[in-house]
Parts: sequence; structure tokens; C-alpha cells
Amino acid sequence: MKLNNKQLIPQLRFSEFEGEWEKRKLGQLGVFRGGGTPSTTNENYWIGNIPWISSSDISEKDIFNLKITRYLSEEAIDDSATKIIPKGSVLFVSRVGVGKLAVSKIKLCTSQDFANLLPKTDNSFFIAFYFLSKNKLLHQYAQGTSIKGFTTGDLKSIPINCPQLPEQQKIASFLTDVDTKITQITKKKALLEQYKKGVMQKIFKQELRFKPDHSEAEGDEGNAFPEWEEKKLGEVAKFIKGKGLPKSEISDDGKYKCIHYGELFTKYNELINNVISRTNYNDKAILSIENDVLMPTSDVTPNGLATASCLKEPNVILGGDVLIIRQNIKKIEGVYLAYYIKHFRNDVMKLVSGSTVYHLYGSDMKNLKIKTPSIAEQTKIANFLSAIDLKIEALNTKIESSKAFKKGLLQQMFV
Repeated sequence: MKLNNKQLIPQLRFSEFEGEWEKRKLGQLGVFRGGGTPSTTNENYWIGNIPWISSSDISEKDIFNLKITRYLSEEAIDDSATKIIPKGSVLFVSRVGVGKLAVSKIKLCTSQDFANLLPKTDNSFFIAFYFLSKNKLLHQYAQGTSIKGFTTGDLKSIPINCPQLPEQQKIASFLTDVDTKITQITKKKALLEQYKKGVMQKIFKQELRFKPDHSEAEGDEGNAFPEWEEKKLGEVAKFIKGKGLPKSEISDDGKYKCIHYGELFTKYNELINNVISRTNYNDKAILSIENDVLMPTSDVTPNGLATASCLKEPNVILGGDVLIIRQNIKKIEGVYLAYYIKHFRNDVMKLVSGSTVYHLYGSDMKNLKIKTPSIAEQTKIANFLSAIDLKIEALNTKIESSKAFKKGLLQQMFV
């Protein structure tokens, strides 16, 4: 690729192409065809094999994947305003989700919330990627107050800069490959998350047990860990509350590492590998010790409180609304406990109190019944699940970096 900053020439371009792109109007690229919704009270309309989509079946910034769950009969098409939209059409959502668009890979029908472009010769995916790169362009043409939308006439007048067809095809193919890579990594991550969920169920049902290493062997046989014990959490841990740490006191250049309770919802998994935030605020601060398990104590939903993270690092400032579960003696591996709490989140939510704002207290958590294997087996479980999470996080990093790469391409490959 080569770089160029001339007018109507993209910054980033494949080296075999040159010359300026052509200024055109979207209406010059093809014809538009609308859609409709057959009566939902007539069951015969909805038992065919012709796909039908509404605006909710298209995702933001995803021009490939349509969520097709409804199908029409030929009778429905004959008796309603909906029409067959050919394969390769560009599906613009014209109201209730303005800005979303996709390319049809099969023939289908759409609701009346679409204006569908049937290109004459131009590449459909190039057109779709163009509008992804100009994500605010469609919104500029939307009208209305409560429900924003635009007409086919509005769409026809929208300017679009186009290269010749071979360059359109090259751009579309390249960006499609990037999207395919993102999709593949995303699917791999989803499968790994599904695997983790399934294996956790087996572990905590004790259908899957770990065996000790030779140095950990217990008993005469030395090939099995002891049976699990059931205890109340208050028997093996004590509960401490963090001290107020205003968000305004968190800064990138702070002297001390800190954790704000809101970060337990959004930034940390069961094992905190790296403390992100810093502060200079240390007024009578509550500091962590190794193996502390942290939970938020307030949230607008009870589900948000059923989360836990283990902090292995000492001397981290712990803010207010952070519940610290600190073991009395070495009977609980913190990472194991964090996984246990999140797996049995429904049991934790039963302990939550409140209506508009929900709370969780140490006095509630102390009565939570937990099943504990030996420390050696807890450690094996924690290490096993943490290794899966590290793989998931690595895939997530790849996804985010690939999306950032794609965003950069969209900004530079179009005029």
C-alpha cells in the first residue's frame, strides 16, 4: 500500500491503483426497494421459507451477520408491501436504528424500516464499508423528534466517493478478510467461555476431581485428595470494609495503587493480575494483604453484587463499598473462593438486601455455605481455571486490537 493525502485520494491505498476517486450520489449507484410487514395475525403468512428481517435483526457495525428467525410464505409477499430483496443488496435501516446497515448474502424480505439499495455495477460490500467509515453520515440525514429516520429520497442524495470497480473489489475483499479474522477469534473466545462454564459445573459438582502430585499425596493410597467439607464462610474468614475513595481522587500519576468498588464490576476477573488505578489519597487507608477476596457492597442490581476477585498483591488501597473477605487461617485459597462465589451467584443474590440500591454485607456473607476441598486441590482448581481465563483474555486482546486495526483502515482507506 502507499500513502497519499491528495483530495479524493485515500491516505492508504493499494499500490496498483492511482488517480482520484469520483464524486457521486448514492442514487446513481442503483435502485432502491422498500419493505413491509405482513399481518402477524395471519399464521399462513409466517410458515414459508423466505427470510424476513426487521431492524433489530441487524447489529451495529456488522455488515455480515443477520439474525434470521422469521420466514414468510409466497402468499405473504403477494398480499403485503414487502418485496423480495436480491442477494447482494445493501440493506439500510431507515428508521428505528438509523445508521445500521448490512449486505444480504441471500434473497430475503425486510420490514418497512429499510431502504434497500440494489447496486447496478458497484460492489455492495465497498458501499457498506464506505458507510461504516463515515459512521455519522447517515445520521446527518435523519429527521424527526421521537423516532429519527430518513426517506429513500434522502438516501439518494447522499454523496459517496467511489474508485473504479477493481479497486472497490480489492478494498471490499481486504476488509472482509479482516472482519473474518475478527469473527473467527470471537467464536473461539465464545467456545472457550462455554468450555469454562461447563468445566466449572463439573468441578463444583465434584464430577471432575484433581489428583495430587507425588509431593501432595495424602493418605495411604496417595492417589486422591480428601473429600470436600461444607462450612460457613464465616468459619474460615473475617470481613472488613474498605474506606471511602472518591473517583475524583483516582489519577494516572498517583503514588499508591488502589481499587475502587466500581472496578470490580468492569475491570477485574476472579484473579486480579494487575491493579490498574492509582491515587494520592491515603487518609487512614485500608490496605490489602495477599489472598484478599474483594466484592462490591452496593449496586443498582442484585446481580452486580454476585462477583468476586482475589487480590494477591499487598498494600493496595481498598476503597469504600469494597467488602474484603480475609481468611483467619490458611483454609481458603482466594482465587478458588472467587470462582466459587461467582459460580454460585444465585446463592449470593439471596443474601442481598435493598430495593432501588442493593447492598451486601459481611454479616450476610458469613452465613454463605461453601464446599471446600483441601488447600492443595483448591490451588489446582484455581490454577486450572485461571489458565483458561488467561487464554480468554488473550483472545479478547486480539479481538480489540483487530477492531482497532479495522477502525484505522476504515479511516484511511476511504475518501
